[in-house]
Amino acid sequence: MMATIHIKNVGPIKDTGKITLNQLMLVIGKQSSGKSTFMKVLCHCRWVEKALMVDDESIATDYGKDKKFLESLMTFHRFNPDFFSSGSYIKYDGEYITIEQDGDESDAMITRKREFEDKRYNTKLCFIPSERNLISAVKNLDRTYKASELDILFNYLLEWDEVKDFYGTKNPLCLSVARNIQYLNDGGADFIYLSQKEKKLPVFYASSGVQSAMPIEVMVDRYSSFVGEKAGLSKHNWKQISNETNKSNYQSVQFFIEEPEQNLYPMSQKDLIINIIKHLVAANKKGCCNSSVVLTTHSPYTLSVLNELMAEANLYVKHTNKYIEGVDDFVNYECFMSPQYYSAYYINDYGTFGNLIDSELPMISGLELDGVSDWVEDRISKVNGFIYG
Repeated sequence: MMATIHIKNVGPIKDTGKITLNQLMLVIGKQSSGKSTFMKVLCHCRWVEKALMVDDESIATDYGKDKKFLESLMTFHRFNPDFFSSGSYIKYDGEYITIEQDGDESDAMITRKREFEDKRYNTKLCFIPSERNLISAVKNLDRTYKASELDILFNYLLEWDEVKDFYGTKNPLCLSVARNIQYLNDGGADFIYLSQKEKKLPVFYASSGVQSAMPIEVMVDRYSSFVGEKAGLSKHNWKQISNETNKSNYQSVQFFIEEPEQNLYPMSQKDLIINIIKHLVAANKKGCCNSSVVLTTHSPYTLSVLNELMAEANLYVKHTNKYIEGVDDFVNYECFMSPQYYSAYYINDYGTFGNLIDSELPMISGLELDGVSDWVEDRISKVNGFIYG
């Protein structure tokens, strides 16, 4: 059974309906429609689930009293208290646990399912915010950014420090969004290496597109590699699960990425999305549990790329065990993921969610995202009517 989430009356979100959580989920909508709100609530539920799966019962007890679930959600993800009211409702129905928050004054109900003890596993979570280019655009950010409590940006900086040292001068990472450019860390400082010019530059001087995409590529590459590897756990947790591979090793990775298209040329957007999907597919082959990616976007190119990948997968599914001449010339098998594992939603002006997947084709509808084309066509028609009579 796949996990689901249902959110009502949280910030701009009125009612998501019961949303099934797929391996690849796309959320689109206008500014301030609730895209980030949805993703942050989901990420918090996933984090509490992870904490419970690798810890003892105290996690469920702690987050189920003194309004800790809701208050930690507001603090970590920087929600204004006005986002919540007596009518707020969150129900996360995971594979092995359930979290239910009803109103803003009650405690969350956190329960373990029957299969919990036998099948709980360890996963790696990574939230990549829209403010990600701060690590490049602001010098000495780790010293200038201060937070009185651990919040999403401070945690992002900690996660960046966790991964960047892996890409030293002998192990740079080639970036998919820009040819002949590599990321490397030298003595704790971030650089890009221009291989054509054999020149190394601080990322502070990189283009805005590279500054925005580089953290995504680095974190997706490194966090995906954690699947199947031993998890970083406290001695207390190691003592409890040292003989349980599902919990001592990471079995999946879950990415939450805000607007991956920021500052990128359309072809670079395509390359970045394909790279993310490639790592998702690779991670799913290494772990015993489903890895996932949640994306928010305003970009029609993101939809187009996902539709093309879905079409490739649909071709493969419909012709299983049949060789089709010429297919190998264009099908990207590294990105192969059955269309059933894609989902996409549009948040309308009323704060409710609409499914964008046409299951018969299958493909993601882009009508809601591309309303500008209709506006342009209508205006040009009127202007030409006056020009040409």
